[in-house]
Amino acid sequence: MADWANLPNDLIAHIANRVKVIEDFIAFGAVCTSWRIAATKDNFDLLSPQVPFLMLTDEHDDRYQEFYSLSKKKVSRIFLPEVRGSVCLSIKEGWLCTVVNDTGEMNLLHPFSRKKIHLPSLNALLNYHDRVGYEANHWGSIDLAVLSANPSLTSDYVLMVNLYGPDICLAFWRPGDVNWTHIDVDNYFTSGISALLYHKGKFYSMSRCGKVQSYQVAGPNTSDQPILKTRLVVEMDEYKLNPRVVEYYLVELSGALLLVIHFAIPTRHDLNHITKFKVYEVDITRGELKEEMKTLGNLSMFLGHNWASYIDSSKFSGVKPNHIYFADKWLNYCSYLDMSAYNFEDGKIESFYPGPGRRAPRLICPPPWVMPSLMK
Repeated sequence: MADWANLPNDLIAHIANRVKVIEDFIAFGAVCTSWRIAATKDNFDLLSPQVPFLMLTDEHDDRYQEFYSLSKKKVSRIFLPEVRGSVCLSIKEGWLCTVVNDTGEMNLLHPFSRKKIHLPSLNALLNYHDRVGYEANHWGSIDLAVLSANPSLTSDYVLMVNLYGPDICLAFWRPGDVNWTHIDVDNYFTSGISALLYHKGKFYSMSRCGKVQSYQVAGPNTSDQPILKTRLVVEMDEYKLNPRVVEYYLVELSGALLLVIHFAIPTRHDLNHITKFKVYEVDITRGELKEEMKTLGNLSMFLGHNWASYIDSSKFSGVKPNHIYFADKWLNYCSYLDMSAYNFEDGKIESFYPGPGRRAPRLICPPPWVMPSLMK
């Protein structure tokens, strides 16, 4: 049998150049170390944005992750022990923010190259609130994270996270910082934050009671300026609904900021729910919502815990236009993951995942969408 790992480097690079689909290219890099070295951006012409993968933990061996390709309707199994026993939040350009449940260790992780960037631990935020012994009691968690730029391309970026628990707070970190910079938001969002997004030089948060807030973080060398400028952008009294049945997402679409509202309306016996979506553009200048969007056209939207994006479905096979693909778990209704597609035209819903239903692991976030991406 051929020893694929010991093929000449120029031959491996030649093979890599002939791979045209990013799923195949990522699988190519997972063969062995020498093949992973050849699986670089220089050897692949990337069409962006790509159709995101749905990342699922292998139910038989948690050292592996399964990446479901919607366009190819198949699962790729990748050895990724770095995320074992961790909460995984999908962020910019395929990066994950991982939080180890037992220790609070935090990292940025690029799952397809396994490159890791160490972050200050969760304990640093907990100690700020004097939550001694938090780790043993599961007193809270990082449930949202967002990057201002792609760490694969630059070291000039900011990571913002949300600590969910008895003390709600935002915090940010940039490369070179020893610790998190804390942002106290109790006065703004006593009901919790549902979404975070970076848009046109500012971070935006959406609270569960209908408030959109902006945050402008000062640069690292601007000590004469306030470290943070905040502004209430929109406050929507009519959307102060029961958080059990509403989930919010912020999406950047062609330079516009969109608010997506996911309604899960309980049925008579409270065991199932009826799903409905509404989409609005946020007028940042006027501080109001524009008229509700009635169609997405050729676009397809992908929503998951901590992540929202879109693609032009006309460029890809296997993706339906004018649909919202969502992967989430409604804790108040069932223990199974909801992996479905919502037809924006008629409101019908169908499952997009061909396999059997997946149980949601305890204390782990719902499966993230991960944008296929390659390191520089």
